Amino acid sequence: MRFRILNERKLATCEHTITLQDIRTLKELYQLKSETRDLREPVVRNIIKQRVVGKECVESLKNALYSLETVHIDDDTGHRQLSIDSRKQIDVDLTYEIRELKKDIYYLEYGEDRFIDYLAKFIPDFRRYVSDGIGMLENKQFNAFITDRDGTTNNYCGRYRSSIQPIYNSVFLSRFARNRCNHSIFITSAPLKDFGILNVSINPSKTFVYAGSKGREFIDLNDEFNSFPIDQEKQKVIRLLNDRLLQLLQDPNFEKFNFIGSALQLKFGQTTVARQDISHSIHPEESTAFLEKVKSMVHDIDPEGHNFRIEDTGLDIEIILTIDADKAGALKDFDKGDGLEFICRKLQIDPDQGPNLICGDTSSDIPMLQKAMHMCNDKEKIYAIFVTKDKQLEEQVRSICPNSFIVPSPDILLTILGLLSL
Repeated sequence: MRFRILNERKLATCEHTITLQDIRTLKELYQLKSETRDLREPVVRNIIKQRVVGKECVESLKNALYSLETVHIDDDTGHRQLSIDSRKQIDVDLTYEIRELKKDIYYLEYGEDRFIDYLAKFIPDFRRYVSDGIGMLENKQFNAFITDRDGTTNNYCGRYRSSIQPIYNSVFLSRFARNRCNHSIFITSAPLKDFGILNVSINPSKTFVYAGSKGREFIDLNDEFNSFPIDQEKQKVIRLLNDRLLQLLQDPNFEKFNFIGSALQLKFGQTTVARQDISHSIHPEESTAFLEKVKSMVHDIDPEGHNFRIEDTGLDIEIILTIDADKAGALKDFDKGDGLEFICRKLQIDPDQGPNLICGDTSSDIPMLQKAMHMCNDKEKIYAIFVTKDKQLEEQVRSICPNSFIVPSPDILLTILGLLSL
């Protein structure tokens, strides 16, 4: 797809504009990011329809960029700072927000070919990875494209609420989903909505099935909500846990954990609370102490360990309701493999109709790949692309799926998918 700004033919007007803003509080940051979502979403629709994007959209994105670049920097620490309230300030890393706005502006101003050249300048061996990835997947029409979001198709952000999907990202993904796939599904650990994947995505409607909470809940292409059944007693204990966590995070000693990384996410059958972010803004000892505090709380509620499992990623504390694994009553964590099986059953997706493409970036995505391999009788119909620099994870992926490919950056995966669908 090729386009230029301000071509006289099929010119699309900008549905939303953004003015220059003086961002001093976290609330104002999130409001600005919400405005960028309102602007970006119709821009993607227009590009997909091969309409030319008006110059005023680019100017609005530049206003958003300048508003972020001028956020106050503390003279002593050299870090940008925003206020939580009238008394308290926190350090904020706006690398993701600024970098992705710059990419979108370049993409809209110079077009796709030059944008890909732009990415190649910053990512080592970019063209080799892209060429090899296309070579593995070209000439294939996929039955199912199943992918994680953060760290896989989207670069990591210091705060989930700020991780609004960029324009270029959505165009590449949506084009691939529409042109090369029968079923396209996001399976993420984040909630589905309020605040979840639906709040940060800008893909055109009826393109992706969105599944949150590792697949326990999803919205299909007809906007119908589906959820994995949860026992009433387990619902009671997770409500009790959530109430206690909410109370804990009101304590001045712990309230900072509301404002970093994933913050507190009350999911369907799972609760996530951040203890660190990618910028490591929390002192390691304080982060570890908070982890132990949460573990103690979980133990008080579930001393026998019948209801909860805790997964510590180093950044997030995942507290997951167990499910019955077999007829003998053994318990296990609900993982993305369980979510994938649930979604395929509800949507009547037959993995044997392959080929199928599975994408992830961490060990939590491994069950999704294992389940795909298990559900498909012909293992050669499963392909995997994982985004990682972790050699141990790379070896694990390759041992599970022979048709696998490893890349070090989400932008490489995006470019592979985007170019495959031209």
